[in-house]
Amino acid sequence: MSTQISLDALPYVDKQIDEPGVRTLVDKLIASEMKRMPKPRDPATLFPDIELFKDNELMQQELDRVRRGKPMEPKLDLSRYQLEIPTVADTTTSSSSETPESSEPITPSASEELPEGRVLWLKALDNANAQLEHQNQRIMNLELVQKFGGNAWNIHNYQMEYDLSLLRKAVDDTKAEVIELNKLRKRDQLEAAESLQRLEAKWAEMISATLQVEVASASLEAELEQLKTYEANLCKELGVPLVQPSQQ
Repeated sequence: MSTQISLDALPYVDKQIDEPGVRTLVDKLIASEMKRMPKPRDPATLFPDIELFKDNELMQQELDRVRRGKPMEPKLDLSRYQLEIPTVADTTTSSSSETPESSEPITPSASEELPEGRVLWLKALDNANAQLEHQNQRIMNLELVQKFGGNAWNIHNYQMEYDLSLLRKAVDDTKAEVIELNKLRKRDQLEAAESLQRLEAKWAEMISATLQVEVASASLEAELEQLKTYEANLCKELGVPLVQPSQQ
């Protein structure tokens, strides 16, 4: 068995892979080639380290805080999401640092008697108006979603289905091209196989004819040597000198 590598192999024609030992040789060649190939890189090292928010110091500090798991400072003020009635404690706290003794609500009539009662009620009213407007916005958004959201999602789904159909068509076209290419390769290789078989038969015929000519030449040379020997013996018996071909 020859170990010479053929770079113009015809996989649809060549059957050497079925010969004993050929598959083992092929596996060794593949393993040797793969050893020379660069090893696949770790996916974690495919991309270089990126420094996030390098131009924004505030965002870098916030990202560092999140990484360390520290709470946000200062915390978010959630008081604007609450709707509470002003109390006497609020007026006491705003005017003095002492601990308030009463948390009774301030009625609108009593707010006229307290210097800061009216201000607190105005703030509470502004907060209530802001929350009311926020709720109105939410209701409006929900109504818009209820009215137009279904059609918007249908259009989005239609676009996604259209994109999916394009991708499937591209995949089917690629598969069809691969199948057609394999058919062409098989047809070309089978045609090449027929040509190779004809050439191989012609080569074998010419080799056979050459061998026949060589055998005939060897036979004629042997017969010629026998004739020369017979001629020499005959001339010796008759006492006649042997005439060389150049002297005739």
